[in-house]
Amino acid sequence: MERIKLTIHHLHKQVAGEKQSAQATARIYAGDKLILTETMQGQAAWYDRFIHAKDDNGQPLRVEWDCDGEASMDVSRVEVCACCGGDESLHR
Repeated sequence: MERIKLTIHHLHKQVAGEKQSAQATARIYAGDKLILTETMQGQAAWYDRFIHAKDDNGQPLRVEWDCDGEASMDVSRVEVCACCGGDESLHR
């Protein structure tokens, strides 16, 4: 089963020299068409989200985001197991 994999490389903000939770909104496009909007908050480092996109048209993917702190993300298509939806911890 194919999913959109949104990889959050990092998400946080600096307050008084310390990392704290941040909020971000990611917009995922296939070609020029917006197919998904995801919001997230907290702190993250190398976190993957596997998302079903019913409007995916097969065009090249890209992600843009707004954030009240610092963030880095990328997006790709991946095949995931139908029983776990990409959560490999369910296979242990």
